[in-house]
Amino acid sequence: MPVLVTSAHRPLARRIAARLLEEGGEVRATADGDVSALRAGGAFIATATPDDEGRLEAALADVHTLIHIGGGLATPDPERIVTDAEVVTRAAAGAGIRRLIALSLPGASPDAGDPLRRAKGRAEATLAELPCPTIVLRAGLLDTPWLRDTLLTAGFAPALLTTPVRPVRVEDLVELVVAFDRARASSREGHLVVAADGPWTTSIAGYLDRVVAGGGPASRVGRRLPDAEVVDRVAAALAGEWEQDAAEVVDGWQFADLQPRAPGLT
Repeated sequence: MPVLVTSAHRPLARRIAARLLEEGGEVRATADGDVSALRAGGAFIATATPDDEGRLEAALADVHTLIHIGGGLATPDPERIVTDAEVVTRAAAGAGIRRLIALSLPGASPDAGDPLRRAKGRAEATLAELPCPTIVLRAGLLDTPWLRDTLLTAGFAPALLTTPVRPVRVEDLVELVVAFDRARASSREGHLVVAADGPWTTSIAGYLDRVVAGGGPASRVGRRLPDAEVVDRVAAALAGEWEQDAAEVVDGWQFADLQPRAPGLT
């Protein structure tokens, strides 16, 4: 049965949709940007903004699994994460999907200390109201070009760079999402929270040393400097919880029998 990926014009969602196409199943996606490669690869694309509930519900007809990426560190307005989750929940309920997989962050909670985790926590609670099984993958600090550039150029305080993190490669997270899509259990209800931490604990500074310029000094030439609002928002999120050890959170890698690699390894 079909799987649908939301906002496939965004880099992570686009990579997940492309990987699902490689699996050989029917892939649908909503997008508000260029997804010509996905279309050429055989995906059915519904042109829709994240708030287009009617178009999303129509695209979800007969879909088994909805994969909702949502926003992350680069999200300008965390409240959009909540609004998008509300739209997804209503559309998914109307279409009668069989399962939902969503991405979130460690420490997501309506009572979290930073706006991004509060928004993610509220989004998780909204999605969990669906009458079908829901799976939330709480991914550790995701190694992306945007994150590397931001860490290099934002001028974060040295104390912030000592925050413990367990970075995750995009490639590994994509494989984890695909593995959970394959595991289509017969359960008709339930909410599962899954940890997707990287295999290596370090500081933010240690991560940056490893992935940029082989640990040597990195140039800022050609990199875009973030404005003060972006720096403050990202700093608040980076200072939050990035390691997951709660008993009720399932280890995603163990569940899917995958072995993630540390970012920066060749």
